[in-house]
Amino acid sequence: MSLLSALLLSLPFFEQCSGLLLLIAFVPLLMVEADLGAKGKKCAWQWAFLTFVVWNLTTTYWIMNATFWGMVGAVVATAALMTFVFWLFTVVKRHSTAALGYVAFVAFWIMWEHFFLNAEISWPWLTLGNGLSKDIALIQWYELTGALGGSCWVLVANVLIFYLLKQLTSPSSPQKNKPQKSLFIVFALWLIIPIIGSVARFCTYTTPAGEPCKVAVLQPNIDPFNDKFDGVSVQQQLNILLQLADSVVDSTTQYVIAPETALHKTWENRINSNASIEQIKNFCQQHPQIKFVTGATTMYEYADGDTISYTARSFIDDKQHFYDIYNSALQIDTGASVGIYHKSKLVVGVEMLPYPKYLRFLDKWAIDLGGSAGGLGTQKERTVFYNPDSAYRVGVAICYESVYGEFCTQYVQKGANLLFIITNDGWWRNTPGHRQHLNYARLRAIETRRDLARSANTGISAIINQRGQILHRTQWWTKDAFAATLTTNAAITPYVRYGDWLAILAGLVALMTIGITIAKRKFFKSKNNPQG
Repeated sequence: MSLLSALLLSLPFFEQCSGLLLLIAFVPLLMVEADLGAKGKKCAWQWAFLTFVVWNLTTTYWIMNATFWGMVGAVVATAALMTFVFWLFTVVKRHSTAALGYVAFVAFWIMWEHFFLNAEISWPWLTLGNGLSKDIALIQWYELTGALGGSCWVLVANVLIFYLLKQLTSPSSPQKNKPQKSLFIVFALWLIIPIIGSVARFCTYTTPAGEPCKVAVLQPNIDPFNDKFDGVSVQQQLNILLQLADSVVDSTTQYVIAPETALHKTWENRINSNASIEQIKNFCQQHPQIKFVTGATTMYEYADGDTISYTARSFIDDKQHFYDIYNSALQIDTGASVGIYHKSKLVVGVEMLPYPKYLRFLDKWAIDLGGSAGGLGTQKERTVFYNPDSAYRVGVAICYESVYGEFCTQYVQKGANLLFIITNDGWWRNTPGHRQHLNYARLRAIETRRDLARSANTGISAIINQRGQILHRTQWWTKDAFAATLTTNAAITPYVRYGDWLAILAGLVALMTIGITIAKRKFFKSKNNPQG
């Protein structure tokens, strides 16, 4: 039964399966817990750990293509945290009532997912709401709740189905038929209302009247293992980018979008003298209406008197001066200034090690995937790239940042009416990893109601509309470039305005269940031991 739950939790994260399987995925595990609980056994967490290890392993095994031990750490740590949440649910259920326990199960899980989205050590790839990313016609209400709304829908549905099965398998009696019918009605409404509302919204949603924006999306397909950081020179890689751009750009093109880390080791202090930047500026001189948005590894040298960040490092030959390294997005045009945004959701163990203020000495253990490894700098605020000659306001999420819904809403709060994603998914090879990453971008389009362009070095580049539909996509591991037209949208969705409000509600419910559990336990102790 535990393995059946693992299978049902895993399948929705693969391209061929619907996320609706998640609506029954926890039911076998809940049956295991109920059976063991009825026998007075407290070992349900062991079976839960088996479920969560298998779920994590089958859906994120592809991490091992970048780092085997990183994959092991991610699987074991995430499964352990999930098991802890499940164990807390069993504690509440055992010391209060079954009904309160299942309420706690839903609340605790949503709190845990929100925590994992915001913690220093963060790997929220398997947020339950992400598993519905292919069923976009059914989840248009993510513009109200974000992906945590999908998690809530899944968890409550599992509890209701579990209760229905429990009643159906119990000896029937006239007294039991009434709650069974009412429970079935509640389940039907919980399932049908979101689906009907979403399908109606999907069919009737029209893109608000905005400015059309023609973009050119580049996919240079440079092998990150053998070519990108060693085999192919920086100049050769830049030539590939500019040739691809030249093949699709015309007089109406507004933006050229190149992938993550397309440019290497660029000093921000003297960025206009960088040879690659100069060549891109020359390209823009030939097409003066263009903004060239590209990923880059950038470095910033601190001047005397500057506040030094915790991630800064000293020069090898000058221990008195420091610099930071960033995974950045640049906006380049014919002007003197270059727009810069620093990636701020970094991959743990690759781009950063947690709590750099205290654990900086662990940087040497960071996994090197080319470019710069460990201890990258970040910035507190999102940066929106503006075009002073037009109404275009662009938020650029770099790779892993696109997994974080509430984080991406900050671009829109800053005025972004278009979203770009630049990434390099080739580390995972041809596995479900890059396809999952692409599908998660569809959730960001729905949550923010923004047209989205995605440029991947060796993944899948795509255009996604405000309903989450993929309008155009490239093939895996192919060199390609294409032109497409996006439409700006200045409207603000409830999710952009209020963020993960469901997590706040879940937190209040969780505190209530814990308080009731503690009160009940104290009451029964005092009742059973009046002298105590």
